Amino acid sequence: MKLLLLLHVIFSVFYINSQCSGNEPLVDLGNDTILCQGQTLALSAPTGYDLYSWSTNATTQSIDINSPGVYFVHATILAGNSELVVNGDFEAGNTGFSSNYTYVSTTGPTALWDPGYYAIGTSPNNYHSNFYNCADHTTSTGKMYIANGADIPNTTIWSQTITVTPNTNYNFSAWVSSVENTSAPAILQFFVNGIQIGNVFSPSSTGCTWSQFYNLWNSTSSTSAVISIKNQNTTSAGNDFALDDISFKPYCVNSDTITVIYDTLSVDAGPDLTFCDYEPLQLVGSTNYPMATLSWNTLETTSIITPTVSGQYTITAISPNGCQKSDAAQVQINQSPTAQFSASPQTGIVPLSVNFTNESQGGIIYYWDFANSNLDTTIDLSNVNTIYTNLGDYNVELIVVDINGCQDTSKVLIIAIDPVALETANVFTPNNDGVNDVYQFNMVNIKTISLTIVNRWGGVIKEITDPNIGWDGKNSAGNNASDGVYFYIFEAKSIQEESFKGHGFIHLVR
Repeated sequence: MKLLLLLHVIFSVFYINSQCSGNEPLVDLGNDTILCQGQTLALSAPTGYDLYSWSTNATTQSIDINSPGVYFVHATILAGNSELVVNGDFEAGNTGFSSNYTYVSTTGPTALWDPGYYAIGTSPNNYHSNFYNCADHTTSTGKMYIANGADIPNTTIWSQTITVTPNTNYNFSAWVSSVENTSAPAILQFFVNGIQIGNVFSPSSTGCTWSQFYNLWNSTSSTSAVISIKNQNTTSAGNDFALDDISFKPYCVNSDTITVIYDTLSVDAGPDLTFCDYEPLQLVGSTNYPMATLSWNTLETTSIITPTVSGQYTITAISPNGCQKSDAAQVQINQSPTAQFSASPQTGIVPLSVNFTNESQGGIIYYWDFANSNLDTTIDLSNVNTIYTNLGDYNVELIVVDINGCQDTSKVLIIAIDPVALETANVFTPNNDGVNDVYQFNMVNIKTISLTIVNRWGGVIKEITDPNIGWDGKNSAGNNASDGVYFYIFEAKSIQEESFKGHGFIHLVR
């Protein structure tokens, strides 16, 4: 029996301090959470509570979170039948409270004409011709406190002394309405034992719109509480209001806290690119998470890619938390023009009148280098002519540039040569003295030659097909030919594919 009594005492003390029985709905906002950027988290307190107070200043049962932070909710249950305010709904008339305003017991259009006066009634319009015909907060037909606000600050408009239990939580609340549309509504402060609780409170500037003030207070060691409401507005015009359903009750509060962190993943596809098809550039993607997974819309999974076609390239990063973010870069690949030209002729005798025909496509500017100190820039696609007066090989180059600055190059080799020449002496002495030992043609611009040596009777002595080899005075058997006169017949072709034929005689003297 003593044990049961002890448990009862402990439970009673716990209830007085916390005022919660333990049977209230559990307030649980869930585990700390990591969200992806752009995500919203819905936080909800359970039903069954009378008041909700969030760290965001919201008073609804649920809120939506869209930024990182530490969030908490205080869920309050008011003690249902433990109202401590006497006549808080004013249905008993002008009793149970005190006021520094002057009470008016009569009705009429000017009954509350002067600031600092109040009445208890069912409609503000019954006491002032400019006040609206507002209904009370509770029943729409009951009474309310109606005041023409005083223009003296810190005036107590309502007060009551209440017996309280030490170390107990209480909720002080009231409903307030302007009695007309106004730009200067009442400025109210709520006090307990001379100390303000909560923030300064003003009702809606729209007449007949009820707004609730409430705030929580702990009695600590106090056994009584002087609760009061004061008006700080000194503007007499429009500073008019109604009070109803003033309440002071013990309450139970359950709370919970949640920490919300946002994943800071970022990804960058790099700058937009424009380049010619023959000089590709690379897209370099990056992310602030070293362990993030990267992928492109090209199915490549490396950070660096080389675009091959024009279009939008999108890189997507997935963080270790599973969050995903994308970025895109535009790529424009310009096709280069085609440089092409022909030359006629490509090989010829100096002075050489060469004609170049521009066969390029897609260009707007053409840079010619004729390799003979002759440069030309033209937009003309017709023929271009130049003359080569010196012997040699000339690498002619054409650079074509299009509207995007892309270019292409074409080259042609031009060969300028001397006129064709084929000549020889009539006498040679193959006696191995090192002078005039070989009979040979002096040739210029000859590509091939076929030479046949015959005697006076037409017998073939020697046949030569190599233009670099002459007749050394021997016959085909390798024996020395006799002194005398011989005849030659030749066929030759120049490097320009021109054919030549001829014949003559040779006098061999040893």
